[in-house]
Amino acid sequence: MTQGEGRRGGRTSQARGRPSTVTHYAPHVTQWLGEDPNLSGAEILRRVRLAGYRGGKSALYELVRRLRVGRPAEVTVAAESPRGPGPVQGVRHR
Repeated sequence: MTQGEGRRGGRTSQARGRPSTVTHYAPHVTQWLGEDPNLSGAEILRRVRLAGYRGGKSALYELVRRLRVGRPAEVTVAAESPRGPGPVQGVRHR
């Protein structure tokens, strides 16, 4: 049986290779995105580098992408009313 294979020869969910160093910075990234959801990936990279991160950009950008997934998208809706522009009664945002 090789590393990463279960008793039946199939793959297990165990990680392969070195453990990721970027996960140590997830709490920082989560806090920064909570304070400013529109913070750029480049700015987050700059901040984690100042905090001591020495890993790759791709790993960090993947972490940022995963942390942003739960964030609702900002949507602008234009609606016309027989009464002209303004709030439309009975229209709700989901």
